[in-house]
Amino acid sequence: MPSTVFDSFYFKDRFGSSAMRELWNDQATLQRWLDVEAALAKVEAGLGLVPPKAAREIASKARIDNLDLRALKRAFDRTWNPVVPLVDGLRKKLSPAAAGYVHWGATSKNVFDTGMALQVKDSYSVILANLQEVASLLAGLAEKHRDTIMAGRTHGQHALPVTFGFKAAVWLDEIMRHQDRLLEGRTRVLVGEFGGAVGTLASLGKKGLRVQKELMLQLELGVATIPVKTAGDRIAEFIVHLGMLSATLGKIAQNIYNLQQTDVDEVTEFTEGKVGSSAMPHKQNPVASGSIVFLGRLLRSNVLPALDYINAEWEDDHRQGETAWKFVPEACLLADAQLELMQRVLKNLIVKPENMERNLERAGGFVCSEALLMKLAAAIGSDKAHAIVKELSDEARRNEASFSDAVRAHPIVRQHLKKKEIEDCVNYRAYLGETETLVNRVLANYRKKTQRQDTKTRRRKGTRV
Repeated sequence: MPSTVFDSFYFKDRFGSSAMRELWNDQATLQRWLDVEAALAKVEAGLGLVPPKAAREIASKARIDNLDLRALKRAFDRTWNPVVPLVDGLRKKLSPAAAGYVHWGATSKNVFDTGMALQVKDSYSVILANLQEVASLLAGLAEKHRDTIMAGRTHGQHALPVTFGFKAAVWLDEIMRHQDRLLEGRTRVLVGEFGGAVGTLASLGKKGLRVQKELMLQLELGVATIPVKTAGDRIAEFIVHLGMLSATLGKIAQNIYNLQQTDVDEVTEFTEGKVGSSAMPHKQNPVASGSIVFLGRLLRSNVLPALDYINAEWEDDHRQGETAWKFVPEACLLADAQLELMQRVLKNLIVKPENMERNLERAGGFVCSEALLMKLAAAIGSDKAHAIVKELSDEARRNEASFSDAVRAHPIVRQHLKKKEIEDCVNYRAYLGETETLVNRVLANYRKKTQRQDTKTRRRKGTRV
């Protein structure tokens, strides 16, 4: 039986999708190692290092279905080397003439590091597609609720009026920066590692550099300038970027979680089929947004091991290299789980504009204090205006009175401001600043980015643009 939530029949779908699990399960991992071996033989055959017939036979047999996984496991437990049992298992399926050319000039870490780069490349596709869907949903919320007024909050208190569209645009803008980071980082991250035992390519003589280059072209990976086995910064960058993304997803989810509190009740995540409590049937707990938060906490616990992955001794260090077997798949699975849950939350989010306005009124209109301060400051100076508005606010709060009514009745306010100016000061919508323009700017950037991505996709597919 599985011993972790990632593989548990019961829990696994809360910690990653089946699509992402299939990229990182044992069969997929070993198959990627075999893909490297097959590609290496093909390239070496093209350069005269391996007989072409042997390379073709290696490629035809380099399928995980041809090997005995239980036998590989027993050999791994005995040898403590993950690649040697795979190579031996493949050789047993080949003719004697071809068997000796498997793994020609390679070392174990060349194979599993390059195989992991292929798995990371596959994971990029899943993560970026899900991230684009999250961006699309946030863009929809920003556009739909561009004018849906609500209280902006700082330090948990009402601050100034904003709109829910503004809040969604802030989230969208940050998500797009994560898209940029991941896309820009691909050329640095998706690089294969093939340099032989210490990175000098000595085993292949004068053809080593050509083998390295042709192998990476075959696998559609970048070519390392100097292919050492301890270059952990590539994988670390990817995991750090996932950690940053997870923090933003957690922040969005935490906002949505807080807005669902009974005493706030400004949004509600999906309700269909959900049971909030076994003891209290009335509850609709924010379990999805809460799950996004805790998944992010688990993901970010992998960032420190990823940074330690850079710290290695000599020309190889298994104390560094083998840690990636844990933190890379986990980070990919958790990021995927966060993104899928975020899509579900955003698709089904119930926004409650009437409750947002109710909360503004219930707080007595204190969100208008800065508007009054700025108007009064122009007439009587900043310090004096601040003191008056603070005193007015404190008195309204003590008396549980409306801030707006207190403003209208205050003698100094009435002395220095016209009636229209006073009314503007207590009108939430009159103090939204450049909210609409800022939301429109984010949406314009989103549309440009999406259009560029669509154009690149069509070009890759060979369709007319």
